[in-house]
Amino acid sequence: MKKFLLYIVLTLCLVLTAGCKTKNRELTVEDVKNSTILVKNDGTVQAATIETFDKNNYSLDELKAFITKEIGKYNQDNEADSIVINTLEVKDKNAVLILNYKSLENYTAFNKVKASFTTTADAKSSKLELPDVYVNVKDGAYTSPDVALKNSKYKVLVLNEKTDVIVDGKVKFFANGTLHGKSNFETGSAEPSVIIYKP
Repeated sequence: MKKFLLYIVLTLCLVLTAGCKTKNRELTVEDVKNSTILVKNDGTVQAATIETFDKNNYSLDELKAFITKEIGKYNQDNEADSIVINTLEVKDKNAVLILNYKSLENYTAFNKVKASFTTTADAKSSKLELPDVYVNVKDGAYTSPDVALKNSKYKVLVLNEKTDVIVDGKVKFFANGTLHGKSNFETGSAEPSVIIYKP
């Protein structure tokens, strides 16, 4: 009986620890291999940009000064701290920049890309141009928008940019891209990618 209770306690501890880790997910220089965005359920976004940084005349200080100036201009015209530098490092002859954005709107405006983040209910009633067919992650079959957007608790991310994406949850349906695991996605390039996921 004591062993059984111990197993239950250990299992609960593991579940709680795993839950906490997911909620506090952060991008790190060590983790990102390509340009990546992490969309969190609270609406904030982290984005990692990777660029070649292999010339002797390149200066990390000059790069940081330039980025700081551009972010300063944006924040001056918008809400303070709309964008904050998280990390800027050189790794394997690449400059890796991670920025924190208060919202997806800040991300799209600063990077001049098109994207939207909403619920399935709002997606159905909005003017978003959504695809007619989705891949169901459960069985790999194609399915209709009625099925993909049925659960009102799911979130919808539409992104018109070639990048890696991590969502704060489990992908259930998608269009125009490749799923890598439960929450990692690689967008397509020809048309907007759509990710429908359970937070």
